[in-house]
Amino acid sequence: MLEEEATTNKIFYLAFFGLILAMSRIIPHPPNFTPILASAIMAPMLIKDRWFGMFIPILAMFIADIIIGFHPYQLVIYLTIMTISMIAPMQKSFVWLSVFAVGSSVWFFITTNFAVWVAWDYYPKTIEGLIMCYTLAIPFFTNTLMSTCLFTGILAFLLKHVEIVNEKTSNIILITMHRYKLYRYR
Repeated sequence: MLEEEATTNKIFYLAFFGLILAMSRIIPHPPNFTPILASAIMAPMLIKDRWFGMFIPILAMFIADIIIGFHPYQLVIYLTIMTISMIAPMQKSFVWLSVFAVGSSVWFFITTNFAVWVAWDYYPKTIEGLIMCYTLAIPFFTNTLMSTCLFTGILAFLLKHVEIVNEKTSNIILITMHRYKLYRYR
């Protein structure tokens, strides 16, 4: 019974957050203003499973990328999101969540813009080209920082409400599964 409950919890979070996150990347939005990094921070804590929590933003990114397209440094983005989930706090602490929101935004900025510099011919492959790449990416960093802090805060404040919705949804799913089993074995 506990295993079924844990599975339905994971299915709920995967479907609920996966759909919201994928849509947040597909619908028109300011560049880099999405809840993806916030979900990488919050999902492991919310689900109480670091590996499955890491899977949610990656799956959402992959689904959205199927629609909007892939690019040469996609793997760097996925790996950056995975590293964020791997070190994200597992207990709710507004201080640590704030530190991780800012730190994750900085980490994302550093890794992805380095990948842009390496993978594309937009900038010369010199230290000046690298500095130019980072300098021209500052407006994107601003959006990343603002969205990560905003969505991490929203998720932290709504954590209890999301858990209540999950519990009610899980109960409905479990009741339906048991009724189906009883009906099937008559």
